[in-house]
Amino acid sequence: MAYVAALMLLILLAIAARTVRGGWTINDLAMGLIRLAEGRRPVQLHARESGRLGELVAAYNATAPEIFDRIQALEADREQLRVVLGAMAEAVLAVDPRRRLLFANASADALFGLDPDSVGRLIPELIRSPQVQGAVEATFRIAHPDAYHVELTLPGRDALRSPSRILAVRGTPLPGKSPAGAVLVFHDVSELRRLERMRQDFVANASHELKTPLASIKAYAETLLDWALEDPEMNRRFLERIDEQADRLDALVRDMLSLARLESNQDFYRHEPLALIPVLSTQVETHRDRAEAGVLSLTFDDGGVEGDATILADEEAVRQIFDNLIDNAIKYTPEGGNVRVACSATPSLITVEVRDTGVGIPREDQSRIFERFYRVDKARSRELGGTGLGLAIVKHLVSSLQGRVEVSSRPGAGSTFVVRLPRASASLAPASPVREG
Repeated sequence: MAYVAALMLLILLAIAARTVRGGWTINDLAMGLIRLAEGRRPVQLHARESGRLGELVAAYNATAPEIFDRIQALEADREQLRVVLGAMAEAVLAVDPRRRLLFANASADALFGLDPDSVGRLIPELIRSPQVQGAVEATFRIAHPDAYHVELTLPGRDALRSPSRILAVRGTPLPGKSPAGAVLVFHDVSELRRLERMRQDFVANASHELKTPLASIKAYAETLLDWALEDPEMNRRFLERIDEQADRLDALVRDMLSLARLESNQDFYRHEPLALIPVLSTQVETHRDRAEAGVLSLTFDDGGVEGDATILADEEAVRQIFDNLIDNAIKYTPEGGNVRVACSATPSLITVEVRDTGVGIPREDQSRIFERFYRVDKARSRELGGTGLGLAIVKHLVSSLQGRVEVSSRPGAGSTFVVRLPRASASLAPASPVREG
């Protein structure tokens, strides 16, 4: 409406210019319209002419401020809309009927690799994805104002640094008999789908892990009830197996509960300055009997950093980390092997290595060993009493201490787990009670 009124003023001005030549009021009107076009507030005119020219000046004085205010309001609304769309995490594209790009917010620029020069170009030129182009076409085919919904996969530009992403798309045609365009909103649901798959895998794996010891307990109990209860040698043997499977079941449930508490932020840790070397030494000595029983050499090297190895952590969390790592090293190292725990320091980090000469881990499995229930050798892991959750717990606990854990290994040449923790002075963790997970 504002632009229509301005056009009418121009028409009236043209008429007046044809009937009144050289009048100074005409120049004033022209200057007022120029100010209005430049976005400056128009000035009020005082007509010295009567008749049609006076009426034109009066109309200008009445409508120019209103037009200016409406233009300012439209500009403010447009800028507000740009800010809102720019702040959205979802990618937003606006397309005209010729499939040319009208608008893309910052998230769309990042998602599709667009730049300011992309506006006005065809969507198929900008986004080389048949699925995205299909979503645009499907949105234009909608015969009613309801939105179009679809989920698609956008291939990554780099398989390693930019993997494929799953996008939920909502397309809405702009009003009109023939749509004046379309707006498409892309929501990245890759992480949500990954978590859903993890939850499904967890339920399936947990069910399988729980079923195995339960089936064994039930089989031994039924055998005892059928005939072995009266046989002193057999009943003791079967009861020992039941006790063994019950211990395994208990360890599995405790690890599952511990991991669940960590992931749901239900574990509380009091982070205080902690001397790491005494804790490591204690953990090594705790496992020494097991190592000697397996004819293994278990050594500890503090690296001469005892006085400097202070971290900001909860002692129980640190004990649990290295209990799992040392226990795994002993489990998977054959007789005559070596397990070595070594400590070193830099100005900002304390590094602890747990190195063994065991069976090693294939390269293709190394990126997955910190997943819940992931086992490299499933049969042997269960035989040795592993729950498949120890390394997942280690990863969560190390992350809660603002550190990181890595592994390097070769089959037959052993494995080295490296835990890097920030020094107390370099750590950002608070010294008051905090919730970790």
